[in-house]
Amino acid sequence: MKKHLKKITNLTVNELLNNEIIMPSIYFEKFNKNATTLEVNLDDDNFGKEMNKLIVEEFDTIEVYMNSIMSNTQKVGNAAKGAKKALLEKDINSLNDIYKQMIHLEKEVKDLTAKLFVDDLTNTYNRKWIYNKYLNKDAMFKEDGLCVLIDVNDYDYIEKEYGELLANNLLIFITRFLKKNLKDENCNFKIARLFDNQFLIFVNNKGLSDLTNQIFNIKNLLSNTNLKSNSGLFIKANYEYVIQAYTKGADSKEIFESLFDQLKAK
Repeated sequence: MKKHLKKITNLTVNELLNNEIIMPSIYFEKFNKNATTLEVNLDDDNFGKEMNKLIVEEFDTIEVYMNSIMSNTQKVGNAAKGAKKALLEKDINSLNDIYKQMIHLEKEVKDLTAKLFVDDLTNTYNRKWIYNKYLNKDAMFKEDGLCVLIDVNDYDYIEKEYGELLANNLLIFITRFLKKNLKDENCNFKIARLFDNQFLIFVNNKGLSDLTNQIFNIKNLLSNTNLKSNSGLFIKANYEYVIQAYTKGADSKEIFESLFDQLKAK
């Protein structure tokens, strides 16, 4: 059920990406249309119960996160008071203990952030990270760079014909392949999962010509690689891509629209 809701939501958001203003009535109209396309009955009692269950689970996750933040904030405050006292008393052992506590707290905060902003399937960033971390509060870019839109070929077909497990393994394989090869090319990059089979790569240390050649070469390397399932089925891994430069202060909406327009024109 969660998978269906996510798919309906992604389709709806993708359709409304070009809208300057999204009224609730327009969103739910598109949402209902996509639910019908995927043969999901929104009036079904079981669907309603499952949706309510998912909403409760989401709120529980947020509550756990907020409680952890409050707990860590209190621990930081206590550690700061302890450090002040230890400094005044020149207590080296206490300072070492406090330092270890701070390292542990730092790890906890990183783990919490990962749960919020990392896609649990591909271990790339998620859409929340793009709008809450990479862009500023007005959805503008914080620095100059290049954005690559990756569209994984045949994902929907593979999922329908061979199942979700193989389709997901395809995404994991391609994202790992991209990460490894971009690192080999000394790219300073961040990669985020935008929709089911679409990813955005943000690069800030390459020129347009260099990055275009590198992404093209990676695509060629990937096209010569096959993914083999446990049943012995071979799947050819491939993707389409488009690249757009952006400047500090540029509106992300315009950049993303341009990328999707270029992809449709291919």
